[in-house]
Amino acid sequence: MWYTPRMLSETDSDFASATAELLQSTSRYLILVTGGVYLTWHVLATVGWPDELGLQTWLVSLTLVPAYALALYLISRHFLIAQMIWLAGLAVAITFAIYMFQLPEIGFLYSLLPLIAVITLGWPAGVFSEIVITALAWRVLPRLLVWALPTGYPWAIVAGGAFTGLVGWAATRALFTVTRWSLFSFAQARENMERARQHRAQAVQLLKNLDQAYYRLERANAALVAAWKAADEAERFKAEFVTNVSHELRTPLNLIVGFSEMMMTSPESYGGVQLPGPYRSDLNAIYHSARHLLALVDDVLDLARIEVGKIALVREEVDLASLVEEAADIVRDYIAAKGLELRVHVEDGLPALWVDRLRIRQVLLNLLVNAARFTERGWIGVDVSRQGDEVVVRVTDTGRGIPAQDLPKVFEEFRSTEHPISQWHSGTGLGLPISKKFVELHHGRMGVESTYRQGTTFWFTLPCSPTLAVGPRPSHGGRSEPVVRLGASERIIVVVHDDPHVASLLQRYLDGYRVVGVSDWKEAVTLVEDIKPIALMTDDGEVPPSLPDDLLVIRCSLPSGRRVAAALGADDLLVKPVSRQELLAAIDRVGRPVRRVLIADDDPEIVRLFRRMLRPRIPARDCLEAYNGEEALRLVREERPDLVLLDLVMPGTDGQGVLEQMSADPELADIPVIIVSAHAQDHTDFQLSSPIWLSKARGFQLGELVRALEATLGALSPGWQRLSSREPEPAEAPVGSPASASSSPPPTPEPAGAH
Repeated sequence: MWYTPRMLSETDSDFASATAELLQSTSRYLILVTGGVYLTWHVLATVGWPDELGLQTWLVSLTLVPAYALALYLISRHFLIAQMIWLAGLAVAITFAIYMFQLPEIGFLYSLLPLIAVITLGWPAGVFSEIVITALAWRVLPRLLVWALPTGYPWAIVAGGAFTGLVGWAATRALFTVTRWSLFSFAQARENMERARQHRAQAVQLLKNLDQAYYRLERANAALVAAWKAADEAERFKAEFVTNVSHELRTPLNLIVGFSEMMMTSPESYGGVQLPGPYRSDLNAIYHSARHLLALVDDVLDLARIEVGKIALVREEVDLASLVEEAADIVRDYIAAKGLELRVHVEDGLPALWVDRLRIRQVLLNLLVNAARFTERGWIGVDVSRQGDEVVVRVTDTGRGIPAQDLPKVFEEFRSTEHPISQWHSGTGLGLPISKKFVELHHGRMGVESTYRQGTTFWFTLPCSPTLAVGPRPSHGGRSEPVVRLGASERIIVVVHDDPHVASLLQRYLDGYRVVGVSDWKEAVTLVEDIKPIALMTDDGEVPPSLPDDLLVIRCSLPSGRRVAAALGADDLLVKPVSRQELLAAIDRVGRPVRRVLIADDDPEIVRLFRRMLRPRIPARDCLEAYNGEEALRLVREERPDLVLLDLVMPGTDGQGVLEQMSADPELADIPVIIVSAHAQDHTDFQLSSPIWLSKARGFQLGELVRALEATLGALSPGWQRLSSREPEPAEAPVGSPASASSSPPPTPEPAGAH
């Protein structure tokens, strides 16, 4: 019995025996009383309404009576089993009665189950019973009835069960407390009769000490709860702050990227005036730097995801030599301005790596900028070489080095050396920790070597296992089709969707898989025949029969931007910053002529940027402007534009309010709307409502079915089931160089600067 182990630790065997006897007696009376009530109903129903209720009543009785009889038989032998049989039989009988009589009111009898469970087995059984009746009320009950279940019935059943459970808990708690204290008081009184005079003073003092200790414990618990709440609130505020700041930074970056791109690629937007040549190189640097800064804004959010172990990598086949040269070109002028020499050496014949280009470039830039920041004279070197199954990248400088006691701290967040050696040091202590975590996400290692006042070398490794690569090939129709170069055992998934961003999004979160996207079934069938993928994903219910019989087909809602836009009541969704090509492509997807456009955004510079992007296609006089929701609604009603570019966050009526009012007006509902916002709902937060279907033309083997069930349960089980299966923390990056480095030192001989 659930009460007995706890009670045995606090009282003697007399209390345990009394508790067991009391529970058995209570359960027996409950079984007899409820059984008697039901038998009375059985007699009345079968005698009074034999034609209407007779057969159904007998069928329910055949379900309930055996459970009652077996429970009475086992109650004194196996108490817990008897109670489980009784409660299960009662739940099954109620469910069967609902189905037979088609009366949802019978479901209110479910509310008795938590009361009986609490009284006979304790509050854990009551909680379990409440969970069971919640599932029955919401999942099973609607399917038993031939007509729709009234909306309030499941709520009433669950609330009734909670109420009866609380009543049972209060009653049994008081009963067992009285019993326990009665037996305890009797034994204590009998013992204290002999010692009352000698120990009264000591007992009073002990009682006072216990009261004080209990008071201090209560205060400590209250302080602990307050501290936990404060920490939780601080974590929430931090997440909100990081998200808001990152989104706010997107607006000026959108202007920088947008205008610089327009100046370089669309001179027709400026009346055909060409940009002078000397300006183009600098403007190109501004554009690429702004794009990189925009990616770093996303990294602020990624840092929070790293802390919870969830960050997505966009893997692609990368030529490391070109990536190193690209990073070196970005910082070359900065290094030269400080009078330093930049030496780059890349070993010939390096294999292409399957890595996240942006993340690895960020690691290189962090190390190069760090080296330049802490080096006053000499040179900075980048050496790339292959050692076994790894590629080792070393960034060396001739700065003043890092003291030996500070080397273990350089990869700690918000920590720098205890002896700053540079007057321009202003780092936040995040560059190296983020770089280390990015390398570890690629299954690599990162470390540091330094000799104080001589220099420092930071190194990291990347695995160079063989991969499959996708490249374009011409098709007969003039379009390019994806093709995979064979020669490795990579797991490939083909995604069939008309939105190319879907495949990119899945690639970010399916680490260890290669995602190849195609836009139609003809391309999909051809690609499946060529590359033999392990699965095909689609949100289209119709699958062509020409697919191989052993191909796993997954059908589910895929998180595309258009699906999010449809949920918000719009036709398409673009997340700032938006390039001119993306904007024009979204307008083309509208599928109708667009001659007048309303641009609704609270930032005048964003409106001016969009007008500039649209100028080659739509004259300026046909680009209407609105800076709040009310103005946008007025212009839509008065001017009836062919398209609305709408920001979600605006003063007064926001973008969501504009969409709701347009949908409610039949004259405005057919006007296409494209959402363009930095606060657009993330695909990863959007709830996908359709089911997930797994199918194979030839069927599943038993082993495949079991593994699929294990994977599904592991992914979708409640969080408490996953607490015991946490992944181990990643190993600390070593401070010294990799073992193979000692036998193959870099050409640049000296290590370098404090970081």
